[in-house]
Amino acid sequence: MNLAYALFRLKNQISSVIRPKNTAHKMAHMFLNPNQRPLKPWEQKAEQAGTRFQLTEHVSAIRWTPTTRQQLPKRILLIHGWESRATQMYGLVPDLLAQGFEVTALDMPRHGHSTGSQSNPYIFGQTILMAQQKLGEFDGIVAHSMGAGATAFSLQNGLNTQKLVLVSGPSSINNILNHFAGLMGLNEKTTQYFIQEIEKTVGIAKEHLDVLSGKKQITTPTLVVHDESDLEVPFSESQRMVSAFSQGELLVTKGLGHRQILKSDIFKEKMLSFLAHAPQLKV
Repeated sequence: MNLAYALFRLKNQISSVIRPKNTAHKMAHMFLNPNQRPLKPWEQKAEQAGTRFQLTEHVSAIRWTPTTRQQLPKRILLIHGWESRATQMYGLVPDLLAQGFEVTALDMPRHGHSTGSQSNPYIFGQTILMAQQKLGEFDGIVAHSMGAGATAFSLQNGLNTQKLVLVSGPSSINNILNHFAGLMGLNEKTTQYFIQEIEKTVGIAKEHLDVLSGKKQITTPTLVVHDESDLEVPFSESQRMVSAFSQGELLVTKGLGHRQILKSDIFKEKMLSFLAHAPQLKV
């Protein structure tokens, strides 16, 4: 634990006792307002390789097409995570293009090229559903982190796809909110206020943002991927998530953490095989 984080956490621990509601409000604002960072040089190359377009006035997307274009190529949708953007998923694109897939990636509201005063998991999910409405159903969806959780939640609300790859995602927003509160140093009372603030701002109860909230198991063939050493989204979230899918498979990695997993050869090979072939999953 670095010194700056330790001091920040200590400050929150103290303020949680003295001013619990005020501290909860500040932490809710932090949670719902993602930082936006400049594009890295390799991301600028990703931009140049694709075609940027507006899905709506406020939502931007980018598309990459294979050089040997098929008449009707299968289409893959990429969904990034919190404080990320479409181009940060580009590491998966060359291999997908080589397999003949057409690849589209979204910038979620207040991320990347998309605008918006705020973002949250529910907005993520609504944006994914809106993309399906405007662009049609995708043959496969590959989603990371909060994007994976939002994609899973959206399956209960009309999202359809033939294959799904969920990487390092939360199964329950309630679990993630409690995990975040713990990392920030909030006590039990302040954590309750913090979760109430999130629910009030999002406009939906935390129970509705749980992949297990549906009455039936999800039948979409799904590959769930998570690293045991993930410090941002606990590995237990994917262990829980995979149980929501009647045709779900869990790929476990070690030593890659939350972000490096997307660059892993073992993940890329499994993803490509899963998307290209009929998975041998439990019935």
